[in-house]
Amino acid sequence: MPPESGGVVFVHAHPDDESMATGGTIARLVAEGIRVDLVTCTDGAEGEIHDPSLDPDEARPRLASIRADELACSVQALGGGAIHHHKLEYRDSGMMGTEANEHPDSFWKADLDAATRRLLEIVREARPRAIVSYDENGNYGHPDHINAARIARDAYQAFLGTDWAVERFYEIAFHRESWFSLMQQMRERGIALPWDFDSDAGPAPEADALNASNAAALGQVDEAIGEGREEGLDFGTPDAEVTTRIDVSGFLDAKRRSMACHKTQRQDLGWLLDLPADLADGAISTEYFILRWLNGADVPRSLREAALLPST
Repeated sequence: MPPESGGVVFVHAHPDDESMATGGTIARLVAEGIRVDLVTCTDGAEGEIHDPSLDPDEARPRLASIRADELACSVQALGGGAIHHHKLEYRDSGMMGTEANEHPDSFWKADLDAATRRLLEIVREARPRAIVSYDENGNYGHPDHINAARIARDAYQAFLGTDWAVERFYEIAFHRESWFSLMQQMRERGIALPWDFDSDAGPAPEADALNASNAAALGQVDEAIGEGREEGLDFGTPDAEVTTRIDVSGFLDAKRRSMACHKTQRQDLGWLLDLPADLADGAISTEYFILRWLNGADVPRSLREAALLPST
């Protein structure tokens, strides 16, 4: 017979993905005595290098090892040894349309049936009540995020109708209104916006290939921020469609320490740590999710809840 169910399995694509969008929730679950399993699908070998203590040319060949250490630091910050961490160890596939997509060891080239079977074993061992991953587009069109979402969804659906069925499947949500508000406040205070918003050169070329829900593709809202409007924006998830809001304000220290561990990825996370405290706290004190399936059935977006594992 399967053991009693209980916790949450988070399926993430890269080292550092666990930190910003779900770090506070992970820390809160651990503090509440709930089992947390974190699955990291790739090694992050195609990431950028923004740690000023490193020579990028020297560090590039060993980036996967560096990021493994950063990930271990983050997991320790969030869980103090209580998190069950599983690494699938596929190679980072890089951004969509790059040569790294074709690497034979990349997650994009992986046998997804085999990858799903590996995840099924983790789910069978963990016996969670919920699985958390991304939407069908991986939230921003990255190949590894897309495949992480695929295997997470396949694992959830594979156990439906069995003794191992998982009650809930969540998608991480990039909350449109809160990010628009943050960018607007930063501009009003004269704080440089991230991801080259303020550059005359515009967003990085690879941003053109990304879905508008990508953080990097927030450059698409630069004009709207300048005009103080948000009507008609097509990025992220509007508040009306977010079912689940987790207050992680009591776990900001753990979340910040987790984010700070990922020194090579400072372009994605570090700028938040440098903001004035009031702006930073507002930006990271709530984490957002969409409950996509409940016992295999679609969930109306009108649902409102404040926990991944509500008691009632």
